[in-house]
Amino acid sequence: MTSAADIRDTTLLSGAVVLGAVIAPSLLLIGVPMASAGVAGLLASGRVVAAAFAAGLAVALAAFLAPADAVLLVPTLTAVLIVALRLREHSALQGVAILTAVLATSAVAADATRAWLGGSTLLKQRTEMVEGAFEFARATAGVDGETLAGFEGEALVDLMARMWPVDYFTVGLLTAVLGVAAAGWAGSRAGSRIHRLPTLSELDLSPHILWPFVAGFLLLAAGRVTDGPTGLAWVAGLNLLVMVRLPLFAQGLGVVSALYRRVGLGRFVRWIGYALLAVLELLVPIVSLVGLVDFWANFRRLPREGSRPTRRDEDDLEVGHDGH
Repeated sequence: MTSAADIRDTTLLSGAVVLGAVIAPSLLLIGVPMASAGVAGLLASGRVVAAAFAAGLAVALAAFLAPADAVLLVPTLTAVLIVALRLREHSALQGVAILTAVLATSAVAADATRAWLGGSTLLKQRTEMVEGAFEFARATAGVDGETLAGFEGEALVDLMARMWPVDYFTVGLLTAVLGVAAAGWAGSRAGSRIHRLPTLSELDLSPHILWPFVAGFLLLAAGRVTDGPTGLAWVAGLNLLVMVRLPLFAQGLGVVSALYRRVGLGRFVRWIGYALLAVLELLVPIVSLVGLVDFWANFRRLPREGSRPTRRDEDDLEVGHDGH
């Protein structure tokens, strides 16, 4: 017999899925983690049917309010369900990679659909947004867009407009990290043994992240000898390099975090240090370079392929509060 507590928990978790999905098209960084927590909580407590029903209801409601939102929500919620199930056996970082790819792709498709329904295109809307930003900068800060970064005004607007993949990737990655963290928290709270995201000091990304880094440099070189900085190859290479800088920066922050812990800095001081590293533009490429070198130098002596597992590897399954 179903208890009142079970009904209450199912209702609350299903409500989190529906509410999160409905607000996700407008507030992706809030909606997706909320939906992820609801889905993971339902799955961890064995309520698979309720999780699927809540996801379907959320898509139907969102599509009723704005049909283009279904283009975003159908693949996103499907990925959330898959990732929440995979966290029982697979790394949380793999879940972040899967969810990032799905979120970025589906967000592009949804925005392109909205632009098409409005009689426009995604690139045209992006160009208008960039032009508006430059006009605002000229009016408020006196920025001269005609000479900025050595580009003519029209060429600069075109370049910035074509950098849209970076924005989608960045938002997708940040949302995926929050979503997987929320799913891990909710799953462990429900008593499920589930892989959680590593601490920052033990963050160690896959070396496969170096492939887009290499590809970006090759495309930049190809663009230099073909169409120049306005050509497709050069723009694609620049997009890849800027996108891969964020994971490399996270890897570098992991090295810095381990150093902070080694010298005994408190948590509050450490977070101030992270914030300064993130906002000071001069330090961002330096930290990213540290992250790049760490793939070979392994500054923290983390266990990698071919080495023996550590106690952290054996204990990275978080157990729920009831000890099951």
